[in-house]
Amino acid sequence: MRPAVWLISLLAAFSVAGCAGGNPASGPPSNGPSLSTGSSSAGAFTMSSRDLASGHWPSADTCDGSDDVPDLHWTAGPSGTVSYALQLFDPDAPNGGFTHWMLANEPADFRAPMPGTGVSGTNDFGHEGYRGPCPPKGSTHRYVFTVYAVDTRLRLNVLYDHADFQKALKGHVLGQASLTATYSR
Repeated sequence: MRPAVWLISLLAAFSVAGCAGGNPASGPPSNGPSLSTGSSSAGAFTMSSRDLASGHWPSADTCDGSDDVPDLHWTAGPSGTVSYALQLFDPDAPNGGFTHWMLANEPADFRAPMPGTGVSGTNDFGHEGYRGPCPPKGSTHRYVFTVYAVDTRLRLNVLYDHADFQKALKGHVLGQASLTATYSR
């Protein structure tokens, strides 16, 4: 092989190895979930919702309605998944976004959030549990549900905050799947 061709081949191999090195799901993003829809770094690990299939949030599940958690389901996480953690995040809110819900330690055999399970955090409304979309009138916001497949049960006290959630996830995420829907008032 000619030296120039060999050098280019070697550099290309290092470039591909550099892209493959490290696990992009080894920790949560610093400002909420990634904004991919229905996909994850684990390949087949996905999240879906009949209620959000159109990409738009039904007003019945917002502050303009009953404010219920929409129908959510996910496929089995990667091998080694011990628990799941969920987050609902609004990246379009001022000051870097707004957390509407955090739930940790859902059992590994669950494929949907179940009432009375897991450990709830404090949302940015200052309350425990879920609070749905409620953007200012005249604006449209994106709301991102992310489910994290975790290699442990997270050490979190009830009513943890967003920073505690992110810190607990760091180094324990095996994969994540996200689903994005918009809501306007």
